[in-house]
Amino acid sequence: QQITETGKALAAVEQKRVEFEQRVGLLPGAGSISDRLMAARAELNQLEPQLAAAQSAVAAINGQLGGTPATIAGVGPGGAPSALAQAQAELAAARARGWTAEHPDVEALQRQIAAIKAQGGGNAVSTGGGTPNPAYLSLKSMQAERAANLQMLQGRRAQIQADINNMVSRQFSQPGLATEQERLSRDYDVLKNQYDKLLADREAVRLRGDVQNESTGMTFRVIDPPGVPGAPASPNRPLLLVGVLIAGVGAGVGAAFAMGQLRQTFPTAQKLAKAAGVPVIGSVTETLSPALMAEGRRRLQMFMGGCAALGGVCLLLIMVEFVQRGMA
Repeated sequence: QQITETGKALAAVEQKRVEFEQRVGLLPGAGSISDRLMAARAELNQLEPQLAAAQSAVAAINGQLGGTPATIAGVGPGGAPSALAQAQAELAAARARGWTAEHPDVEALQRQIAAIKAQGGGNAVSTGGGTPNPAYLSLKSMQAERAANLQMLQGRRAQIQADINNMVSRQFSQPGLATEQERLSRDYDVLKNQYDKLLADREAVRLRGDVQNESTGMTFRVIDPPGVPGAPASPNRPLLLVGVLIAGVGAGVGAAFAMGQLRQTFPTAQKLAKAAGVPVIGSVTETLSPALMAEGRRRLQMFMGGCAALGGVCLLLIMVEFVQRGMA
């Protein structure tokens, strides 16, 4: 109902606008009276250079037409053009191309025509009043076209100027025209926006109703419910722990071997002789005291204990991993 009432009010305001424009005779276009006057004056300013160019074109074609003969002199015996007719045709063609009287070719043709006339027409024999000049006919057609364009531009300028003068005089005689036109435009814009908003809201409600009707007929049923996996997808922790153990043992062995290679001692007399390049006279066997032997045994026990502890920790972690998987 609100949409219907707003639509009726909008139609009434639009009818008032049309009646106002018909009664007042507003300038064509959109916007207020001032905006239309500015647009008309801008169009009038744009017509001025076009009108000046059209007038120049008409003047130029008139000048060319004045210097071009309407007919060409008669032909010679056997139908061949006489020397005078040929020279005049060439002169007409040169002027049709826009060449002035100072052009060298035009001056040469004029001298040639004067010489032929002085000789009494040469060997040519005139057979009558001459034939129509094609260049003259072409210029005549161009003159009519340019004159029509000039007349059209002048008529357009006169129409715009008359509309502007009429509108300005109406503004002076009826000062309330601009206010009334702005009020009608404002009322129309407000009602148009309200009407468009109501139509958009109605369409949105209709679309929501269609979606609800379509979703009501749908039934969803869970076939395979989601669940938490019992074991992680990756990484494989038992294999990772064993790999870390092997890598640690290998790194320790490699470090011990590297340190042994970097030490500046020789465990045997043969290695010393090989490194020094001289024979070894004799060597003294290492004799360990009971205290050093006890220290060596203690270090060996610590090493073995460390290896056993490392393996035990690895096994413990593997067992914890399997227990967690079983509980999950």
